Amino acid sequence: MDRMWASLAAAAAVATACASMPAPTGEVAKADLALQKAEAVNAAEVDPLDMRLAREKLEKAKLEMREENYIKARRLAESAEADAMVAEAKTRASRAQQALLQLQQGAGPLKSGASAGGTQQ
Repeated sequence: MDRMWASLAAAAAVATACASMPAPTGEVAKADLALQKAEAVNAAEVDPLDMRLAREKLEKAKLEMREENYIKARRLAESAEADAMVAEAKTRASRAQQALLQLQQGAGPLKSGASAGGTQQ
């Protein structure tokens, strides 16, 4: 009998905590902004998987918000933000790597020209 009351009290405490939790509007907004930033650098070209996951999680977070499942909404929004940030970072790193490669390839003829000119003297 004591276990039943303890279980009921625990369930009531959890229900009260969930009901009093504020809507994670800030987390959803941050996830939305992170997705916009990733889209601005065309991250879907470099990292389509993380971008798709971010979009899906953000949509699910918005759905959970409408259904007032704020704990799930917060978790999904935070995960969507992280996925979008990863996609943006991978895209920026890939573009930086490409730029470095182009610079190195462009410097190749300069190096060989400088060394060839130096040996003729």
